[in-house]
Amino acid sequence: MKAAKWAVAAVICAAVALGLYTNVAATAAAIGAVLVMGILYLYFIHFGRPSQVAGLDEVTDTTWHTVDLGRTTVSADGSAYAMFVRRGTSSNLVIQFSGGGACWDGETAARPIRPLGLVRGYTRDLRMFYFDSLTRLFPAGLAGMADRRATANAFRDWNIVFVPYSTGDLHVGDTVNTYSHNGTTTKVHHNGRNNVTAVLDWVYANFPAADKVLVSGESAGAWSSAFYAPQIADHYPDSKLYCLSDGVGIVSERWRDIMDTTWKADSAKTLGFDIGTDLYEDALLHRCDATPRAIKYLHANTLYDDTLTRFGAALNRTSTETDAFIDDWAANTKASIARLDKSGLHYNFFLTAWGHNARKHATQHTLTNSNFYNKCTADSVPFSTWLKRNVIDDEDLSLGQGLLA
Repeated sequence: MKAAKWAVAAVICAAVALGLYTNVAATAAAIGAVLVMGILYLYFIHFGRPSQVAGLDEVTDTTWHTVDLGRTTVSADGSAYAMFVRRGTSSNLVIQFSGGGACWDGETAARPIRPLGLVRGYTRDLRMFYFDSLTRLFPAGLAGMADRRATANAFRDWNIVFVPYSTGDLHVGDTVNTYSHNGTTTKVHHNGRNNVTAVLDWVYANFPAADKVLVSGESAGAWSSAFYAPQIADHYPDSKLYCLSDGVGIVSERWRDIMDTTWKADSAKTLGFDIGTDLYEDALLHRCDATPRAIKYLHANTLYDDTLTRFGAALNRTSTETDAFIDDWAANTKASIARLDKSGLHYNFFLTAWGHNARKHATQHTLTNSNFYNKCTADSVPFSTWLKRNVIDDEDLSLGQGLLA
């Protein structure tokens, strides 16, 4: 197959070279037209919004569909919000919380993520902080666990609800803020809580029961999966409940103020935990209620996460001129995993330094819905295998214990 692809590429290159040799202008025009058509195809078709449905009873295939959730939902910039659903062939359900940064002051609010900014290259100081509207990258760009075409994917037959993230508040905000920076103002609808409430209301109405429920999240969504898993567990008392947090953890004294003052999350009342300095650990260990819940917590981190380290530096106003901010983040992450591992929770972890870039002193950010799903390993075991053994096979498996020393 690879030889055939290379042969086709060689033929195309030869045809282009011949065309340029015989008629430069015509060939250049043809190439330009093809590029334009390719860009239009990607934007409007490949990454186009899936067809809309109101309920699961309208879905008769296994492709993605859009669900409009009504006027209580909105993105940070005031534009429309929606969720995505893909029907499976099993009685199992994934509720996937998307990542996409955060904003908490004038400077971060003034720097939403833009396509052109993504191609400007790597910098240690973040230049963009959050999605302020729905991105066309999802759901078409989802890979890994969401890849239904991969026959080896143990989750390919699961129902998936994808919860987009475009409010800059870890899916928990309930306010509209106007931030100021360098003489300009930015109005941000921190509407994460209302968006998630609408999503979960739809989920409960359309999936009244499930054998297994995996509440999963990446990056910002990794915190959210831990925040909302207890509520979801309460709604599915007869289901086996798993909570996966992939790419999570920043220690900061600022969390309480940002969560409850800036974003108006009202954490103790609406999320059920007391905020300390490590939001993920707090959500698991510092519960306000004593309700026992049979949740299996799964925690995945790479040791020098190239995104969380930089977000941590921005949040804590830490210098990025040396590697100290990266090593401090890694030390905090290892300490948190060690505490959680000894806490008595039903908890398993995946910790790895796989793919370490020595020049940047960085590792991959998230794994679940990326092409690293099958590639990244800990103790020579792929992430996808670790997840399968914990969820599908109901084995208890933690990997990367040697890195905690």
